[in-house]
Amino acid sequence: MHREPLYYTQNYTFENRRKKINWLHQIIDALHQKPELGKYEDDEESRELFTQETITVAEHLMKLVTLEKPNTQDICELYKLLKIYIHMRNSAWDDMCKYVEKWHWVVNIWETFQNVVELDIWHGYDCQHYSIKEPLIAEGKFIRSSSSIDHYGHIIFKVEQNLAENQIKIVWQIADETVIPDEYIPESIEGIIDGLIRHFHLQNQALTSLKITVCNGSYHEINSRESDYRLAAIIAWRNALESAEFIAI
Repeated sequence: MHREPLYYTQNYTFENRRKKINWLHQIIDALHQKPELGKYEDDEESRELFTQETITVAEHLMKLVTLEKPNTQDICELYKLLKIYIHMRNSAWDDMCKYVEKWHWVVNIWETFQNVVELDIWHGYDCQHYSIKEPLIAEGKFIRSSSSIDHYGHIIFKVEQNLAENQIKIVWQIADETVIPDEYIPESIEGIIDGLIRHFHLQNQALTSLKITVCNGSYHEINSRESDYRLAAIIAWRNALESAEFIAI
């Protein structure tokens, strides 16, 4: 299946990666100078800092960025590490996660994407795994109006138990780009993964052995943006999991 390249593909050429590396230097310098940036600035309750962990990851990312042909598996592993703790550590961590997410899609997924993403996000983590007892239909809408910018994201996906595989399989079943355009596929799928990770941190349940089929949604020609579909997917999980039953596996 032929798809147009992702609009940010050029940002990840060797030349452009080297040109735009200063943001990583700034992250490392800022964390050395102000270790308190190792947690969110508005998180008054938490005393836990992730300063050194963030510096270590930033240095590793910098090494990959400066390689002409980095190992794509190294990018995948860094993606999984960053993803597990997105929105849990600090702003610098989240910025690196967003950067690596897109890089991962460019080098590991999009060129050979056949409407399926398979991943084992809990590999290497000591946690109890769960699946769902009965199939779910998850629907999420992120619709906002304001004086400056409007938002519209709407996604529907089916979640089924898949005990034969100890991983998560996400299937993109939407062939009509007037439903959800192809350019929004990465953010939609990342939102689905974010929802799984958010549930893990809130409920201490690592959901796996799932088949998730994105089957419907809708699109607004003017108001829709890719980030709206990430948020819609997270909302869909929140709505669906309220009534879900889980089984330990």
